[in-house]
Amino acid sequence: MKSAYILFLLITSLGVSANTYAARAMSSINAYAAGSLLIVNCKGEDVGAEVFVNGEFKGECPLEVKVPAGRLSLRVQKEVDSFNDRIFEQAMRLGDDVIKNIDVKLGEAQLNLKGKQQKSKLSAVDGKAKKLPGENIKCIECPEMVPIPGTNFAMAKYTVTFQDWDACVVDGGCNGYRPSDKEWGHGKRPVINVSWNDAQAYIQWLSNKTGNTYRLPTEEEWEIAARAGTTTEYYWGIFPFGDSASSVNANCNGCGSKWDNTSTSPVGSFKPNGFGLYDMSGNVWQWTDSCWEGDCSKRVLRGGSWNDTTSNIRIATRFKDDVDGYYHISGFRLAMTLE
Repeated sequence: MKSAYILFLLITSLGVSANTYAARAMSSINAYAAGSLLIVNCKGEDVGAEVFVNGEFKGECPLEVKVPAGRLSLRVQKEVDSFNDRIFEQAMRLGDDVIKNIDVKLGEAQLNLKGKQQKSKLSAVDGKAKKLPGENIKCIECPEMVPIPGTNFAMAKYTVTFQDWDACVVDGGCNGYRPSDKEWGHGKRPVINVSWNDAQAYIQWLSNKTGNTYRLPTEEEWEIAARAGTTTEYYWGIFPFGDSASSVNANCNGCGSKWDNTSTSPVGSFKPNGFGLYDMSGNVWQWTDSCWEGDCSKRVLRGGSWNDTTSNIRIATRFKDDVDGYYHISGFRLAMTLE
């Protein structure tokens, strides 16, 4: 009789434990199974932004996603360029079985981690420009060079013009090549229809003529010089106007200038960037000395041109061409190493 009673108590105890465990498990499941539905709405340029809930990537906006009840942290972000993101953030508390609509409007571009590191790096330098070689010697052929703060190189204030190129040809240089100006004129117009190889011929002539060692900038040098310490898509700020709603900042297809999608413009027709360099975006693509993805039969061009859309004149935009390729949208700008 005693044994039967003990067996009864054991079975009863196991039944209670099982029921308790099952109830707790169902309660835990329901907290997430019921949960809520979060609907994240985006419009226009914000479409495609990345959506994070409690730090976990959920997909791209617009998005419907099931979320647990309780406190939530919503973050929606979209890359502007390698240094900046536009961000929307909101904290909320949701109960079970709730449908929550959030209309997202991303804020102005702000520095991401890489951008903050770049800004810190620029702030760390003393900004004292190194002295240009022979800058106290009068040199008619020498281009006006601008030392780039915090670096060991200088960049030409303007792209090479037809006037510059013609001087080379008259002096017996540049292989006697006379590129077409598309009947837009010579003078202060940027030289066009010149290949990377043609640029090397001009550099050799000018270096021999002046005693200075000129070269094309590397892609990295070009971007540092073009940004002039900024981290926005365009060195003047937000396209198209920057600080002034009436200003035109470049020559491109949609920039608002009288040369847009028609022809090149004379160099220096727009405001310079923060380092005093002109036409770093638009007018003509600019050859660099950098190989394209390790293939040195192709070289990188930067900056965009007079017939490129606004997205192609962003500082981060890259283009490539064969070293012997030439078009009416590309030219070049000189650089030099400072000691």
